[in-house]
Amino acid sequence: MWSKALAIAALAVLSVGQCLAAEYLTDYSVAYRYAQRTGRLLIVSVGATHAIESDARHVACRLAAEWKDARHESLKDLEGSGVFIIDLVNQEHYGQVVSILPAKHCTPKHVAELYRLPKGSLTQRTLIWAVRVHPEHPQSTECECAPELMSHADRHSQAQADSNRQYHNLPASIANSEIVAESWPWNKNIVEAAVDLVASWRQSPGHWREMASSHRKFGFDMKCNGKKWFGCGVFKD
Repeated sequence: MWSKALAIAALAVLSVGQCLAAEYLTDYSVAYRYAQRTGRLLIVSVGATHAIESDARHVACRLAAEWKDARHESLKDLEGSGVFIIDLVNQEHYGQVVSILPAKHCTPKHVAELYRLPKGSLTQRTLIWAVRVHPEHPQSTECECAPELMSHADRHSQAQADSNRQYHNLPASIANSEIVAESWPWNKNIVEAAVDLVASWRQSPGHWREMASSHRKFGFDMKCNGKKWFGCGVFKD
């Protein structure tokens, strides 16, 4: 009797292990706790079978379109369905949504780029994502994502948003170069605004030269003042 009970218990443990090792889970609470326990980001697909799977850095979860979570106000930019990521690893952004991708942007390539993003806030990671998915493959983010440069991009994009104008403000001690841009007023969605900022940089030969070039370190961020978004990129060679 005892041997039979032990065998059943062993099978139960094995089944749980197999479930947690699967490409994706289908229960948000289970997936959230598992990502916490294993120290990984939680990547969630809502309303479609987007190409997500668990890996060494992410726990994947697929949910029906009816799923809602009012705790994360930023999920409004998901526009009903798509993919988002919650950081359950880094203390600075712990429990926060750090990536959003509405369904219309969820091509296999665009989703795959979410897996490569460095740690950072939603605004930082979204702008870096927009740089990396540009069809001309600019090289400015294919290097070290430096905390001090990310902090500068954070401060300066916020300063631009507060003043409602774009301008440069790069102390020589910070880095070699800085690029700035603003979105069109109608681009309220963070993803659309990020794509717009990169498109703006593409129209400026000087800005695009810095975007397209390889560097040793980089930092990006973008902020909104309720009217439009302002972006900042900074590079060190």
